[in-house]
Amino acid sequence: LAPQSSPAFDNRLQVKLEPFPKTPGPQPKDLGLRSDGSLKGCDFVKPNCFSSSANPEDIEGDLYKSYLIPKFKFSKPKSEAFQDVLKVLENYEVGHDNIDGGGFKIVKKDGVSGYVYVQYESLKKGYIDDFEIALGNDGTASVRTASRLGFLDLGVNAKRINYIANKLNSVGGWEAPKVSSSSHPNYFNLNRV
Repeated sequence: LAPQSSPAFDNRLQVKLEPFPKTPGPQPKDLGLRSDGSLKGCDFVKPNCFSSSANPEDIEGDLYKSYLIPKFKFSKPKSEAFQDVLKVLENYEVGHDNIDGGGFKIVKKDGVSGYVYVQYESLKKGYIDDFEIALGNDGTASVRTASRLGFLDLGVNAKRINYIANKLNSVGGWEAPKVSSSSHPNYFNLNRV
């Protein structure tokens, strides 16, 4: 059987490309809020993910340092901060910095828990990346962005997390740190960005 092309997200860039088989990768089954309110960590060996939560097994030996980022902080009511997040994600610029040209879809949004899950698609091959954000009652937001397939991401997840951080910071009442070659040298060196 020849691979079939799946329909792209409606908000994808409107460009004509050679038909490539879509390669979204399997959706992780362990996304969402953990019992302690945190999100999933990353595979510490693969420089294609950032998370503000460490996997419990990565604590010993400081393995989490390759992917751990600070939580975002907000200084406003959680309900208002949640609306900020939705506005930034709903108005995400498809194709910024040459990423996510296949569009995006907000899969889940829950104002009570403060959780949002978004899928982003690459333009040519339809790779899907998963993004999650969870606002806590303590004025912090856990965040995670990860590629489903491959070893490297060529800087895609850094560009995405920095774009979202910049947009939230511009709203006011947010402190969303960005990732850089000084904060995550292994990621930037391996991805050659």
